[in-house]
Amino acid sequence: MAMATRTLGFVLPTSLSSQPSFDRRGGGFRVSVIRCSTSPLTFPTSGVVEKPWTSYNARLVLEDGSIWPAKSFGAPGTRIAELVFNTSLTGYQEILTDPSYAGQFVLMTNPQIGNTGVNPDDEESGQCFLTGLVIRNLSISTSNWRCTKTLADYLTERNIMGVYDLDTRAITRRLREDGSLIGVLSTEQSKTDDELLQMSRSWDIVGIDLISDVSCKSPYEWVDKTNPEWDFNTNSRDGKSYKVIAYDFGIKQNILRRLSSYGCQITVVPSTWPASEALKMNPDGILFSNGPGDPSAVPYAVETVEELLGKVPVYGICMGHQLLGQALGGKTFKMKFGHHGGNHPVRNNRTGQVEISAQNHNYAVDPASLPGGVEVTHVNLNDGSCAGLSFPAMNVMSLQYHPEASPGPHDSDNAFREFIELMKRSKQSS
Repeated sequence: MAMATRTLGFVLPTSLSSQPSFDRRGGGFRVSVIRCSTSPLTFPTSGVVEKPWTSYNARLVLEDGSIWPAKSFGAPGTRIAELVFNTSLTGYQEILTDPSYAGQFVLMTNPQIGNTGVNPDDEESGQCFLTGLVIRNLSISTSNWRCTKTLADYLTERNIMGVYDLDTRAITRRLREDGSLIGVLSTEQSKTDDELLQMSRSWDIVGIDLISDVSCKSPYEWVDKTNPEWDFNTNSRDGKSYKVIAYDFGIKQNILRRLSSYGCQITVVPSTWPASEALKMNPDGILFSNGPGDPSAVPYAVETVEELLGKVPVYGICMGHQLLGQALGGKTFKMKFGHHGGNHPVRNNRTGQVEISAQNHNYAVDPASLPGGVEVTHVNLNDGSCAGLSFPAMNVMSLQYHPEASPGPHDSDNAFREFIELMKRSKQSS
């Protein structure tokens, strides 16, 4: 073996190198000759070499004092929000566009994110409402027949921060032990760790009306149904039409698609729409949708729900479920770290069946505070919290989780059929 020349840290052989390998045809070993270049490496005359990897250029600073170096892949800047973790294995685009995540950073426990890119069909609203996305590994390539752009480009275009290369497992354990934490994401190197820490300790999500910013500003008609390629439970529909008013507290488009697929003619109204105006539209039923934040921060919405109780069948989902709980005389409370993900087991107390559900909420209804006659129909099997209510005397039904399950399993889709049956019985008895 000849002498080697050391050039800028790389060892380059200056002659031929012989490597033995097994020859299957001859049954023995043969010698292969590998010819290596002796030309020295060349670099820009400035002496500045661009690294083929991303450096740590961002920080996540939590109110407990922990600081997590990260790499940025979305918009630059400094943002403050509540950090929650989501256990869904798929559907990050639906999560990004779910209005219920307003005011929050979402940490994905699935370590590989971005591998399917993004596409225009998986949007749950017209924009991204979460404040930032926190992930372990950002996929270096995309592989999906519907993909139109990368996750990084998508976030940058929508001015949403994204960071990766953090120990998301350690952060998740911290959130489970200590509860949801306020944090600050920053790519600004001019800000010190102490400054970011003080920012995280000077803001709180409790008591803030987040619904007003995500609700529509005027009524509109919704007509789109679930794409036939993705539709299911088509045999359980009676073909009749029902007029539904949907209160938009941050509604997801797939809730509207599922209602439409079950035969509903839907008018979506703002969160501040007066109950009297809703009744003038003569609906067969009213939906109170999902939405972000603290139900106690929107007393105007609770008052609207109270005015509509007993006038027409109502169905509450997520935030709508919590507002119904308060309107019926119950109380809500902030959970330690909430439920966020597509793998939460829920027991239907009426049938004994267990559904795997998609959930996204930080607040829950206290069942002990509910008046007589209100039935807890569903229970979350992870922690025993209230996951569904019914008050037959006023034609009320609600679920704490998402029956449209986008993303998530479809175990709970029959809840839409139950709402149809509730409206059907009410029409027959009137």
